[in-house]
Amino acid sequence: MRCIQGGVGVGAGMLGKSSETKALNEKLDTLSAENEQLRRKLMLLTGGGAGGSLTLGNLTGFGQTRVPPAQATIAGLSVAYVIVDNKWRIIRMNTRMADFLGCNKDVANGKPSIESHDHLEWAPGVFQTLLQDALDSSDEETFEAERPNPVNGRSEFFQFKAVWTEQQGTVTVEDVSRLRQTRQFFERLVSPRIVERLLDTSDDPFLSHKRTMSVLFADLRSFTPFCEAVQAPVVQSVFNEFFEVCMHALEANDATLDKFVGDQVMALFGAPLPNAGHAYNAVKVAVDLQQAMQRTRASWIRQGFIPEALLEQNPDILTLGVGINSGEMLLGLFGSQKANQYTVLGHHVNLAARLCSFAAGNEVLASLATVQEISKYAKENPARIAIPIKFRTKAQIEVKGIGDPVTVATLAYEAG
Repeated sequence: MRCIQGGVGVGAGMLGKSSETKALNEKLDTLSAENEQLRRKLMLLTGGGAGGSLTLGNLTGFGQTRVPPAQATIAGLSVAYVIVDNKWRIIRMNTRMADFLGCNKDVANGKPSIESHDHLEWAPGVFQTLLQDALDSSDEETFEAERPNPVNGRSEFFQFKAVWTEQQGTVTVEDVSRLRQTRQFFERLVSPRIVERLLDTSDDPFLSHKRTMSVLFADLRSFTPFCEAVQAPVVQSVFNEFFEVCMHALEANDATLDKFVGDQVMALFGAPLPNAGHAYNAVKVAVDLQQAMQRTRASWIRQGFIPEALLEQNPDILTLGVGINSGEMLLGLFGSQKANQYTVLGHHVNLAARLCSFAAGNEVLASLATVQEISKYAKENPARIAIPIKFRTKAQIEVKGIGDPVTVATLAYEAG
């Protein structure tokens, strides 16, 4: 009995060790597979010895890449695809993918291994890596690569996607340059919701064209004397707070930042996307700016940022003047490849700037065209008017380049 019990005890011990060994081997296999997956991804991210700028998921890098002559251009690339069977042999590809890989799509008739065509120098092994990852995860895997066009030097972005269905793996490649460049450019100028709407359109926002829209200029009165009278850190604090106030008002009202020039901000309404309420939004920004700046200026006075002597000498110092005009303007990206500006041109832009210079501190001046645009919009969209809008005629002004005197109106609004 004891012998049997002893035998049972020994067997249990061996069984326990066997289970531990099996579990350990399974862990080693898992770690080995994960290590191989990381090795493949690292090879992609580093470019496998070739310079590159690649993204995997949300990971992004920037750098230079070298493009083989056979892959120098991918004219008209929309969505290219290649399909492999469960032995990773190419069984189908479209013309776009053949052009992308620099081969004839008929090579699929010979069912070559995907490995034989997976030699992009700026994304080595990308097809095999994504297919393996998709197979391991049973989900779609994506990868994005950037390279400079060898002709013009501009960055091009390509998105790779891999998925397995019914023993077949598919990898697609899409040129997402426009989407990526548009996002990068406009994220600095407009709110995220406008960027997303812009990406959903098929229009090229950089193409110059004429559009009826509104433009706003606003600047701080007597900012130069203020800069001369106080220390640089105080000027920096005041300007930074002014910048924050402006950006908050622009983002809240679907406006586009055109530029800051010293203490003056220029904003666009109805760009990059057309907006029937462009004039109303411009006035809404003007009211938000004035109210916020009146509170901010009061804070500057309490903190002693504006010297008492300077305030007594110039009671309107650092108050805000605003000018708005609406009309047909030339909109687009202007300049050179190294230095360009998304902006508007034309006499309607110049008139808005002139109105700003005519405006007194805490005043909003608008052209008759803006008043008419708002009146029309309010009649058609009464539920969208969130603030009371009242204008009173101020005067007629002479503007260079415009023959007849221009009627201007001042906006009545509640102080901040």
